[in-house]
Amino acid sequence: MAKRVHRCDVPGCGTERTRWQRLCTRCFTRLPGEMRTGIIDAHHQHRDADWRRLRKAAAVYLGFANLTSKIPPTQQHRVPLARVIELQQRLLGERTDA
Repeated sequence: MAKRVHRCDVPGCGTERTRWQRLCTRCFTRLPGEMRTGIIDAHHQHRDADWRRLRKAAAVYLGFANLTSKIPPTQQHRVPLARVIELQQRLLGERTDA
């Protein structure tokens, strides 16, 4: 069964694309031609190392942040973990006195 949602190949973009495309419309129009065709051709020819390298270069070119982070920006913690634990303990009525 085919995937219902396809994401843009540029890391950090995450925009939906149609099944036959590799890049979303926004990234396609903003990237230079050699970078666009490089990503598409490398994927089509199963040159995975080149495909990954070109994808990273496209992300740098477009200025997407958090390239070193393994967690997508939408899933990163917005509240510090210590504060989350404190709020959970308050919600459960647990005492934190020592």
